[in-house]
Amino acid sequence: MKTLLILISFLFLPNSNAMHKDTLLQIDKNGNIIGLPKEFSPAKFDLTKKTLRIKDKEIIFPECVSNYFEQHQNPQITLLASWYHSKKIMPYYLTFDISDISVNYGYKIFVDLETLELIYMNKTIREGNRIHIPRIELKKECLTEYNNRIKTLN
Repeated sequence: MKTLLILISFLFLPNSNAMHKDTLLQIDKNGNIIGLPKEFSPAKFDLTKKTLRIKDKEIIFPECVSNYFEQHQNPQITLLASWYHSKKIMPYYLTFDISDISVNYGYKIFVDLETLELIYMNKTIREGNRIHIPRIELKKECLTEYNNRIKTLN
């Protein structure tokens, strides 16, 4: 009977991690980020200037972070976000997924949607059917520079 109850609980109790899926965003020709709720507007990203704006916050990424946008010859940048989970698990976030189909690795940069603080960065390495996702440890100076570049706009 106990085994049956465990099996039923797996079927009927949702697993928040299994059910969670990030929302795919778009960037229009003017750099506007399309797909976020109004509470995060205006939202813009300028790849050339390495500038991100969400609502009244803006950051020009420091070189120690922005150089990850230029690691590939033919970078494909995909923006994903999540704002519909519990903040107890993780802050609402925006992810820059930077990849190139000609190589087996890419980078992800996770940014807090409300503060623009850097949550973390990782490298995704594909080896056959296996994927390794080591975290990128940035130097303290880089993190300080990053945080000092976050500005509140009027």
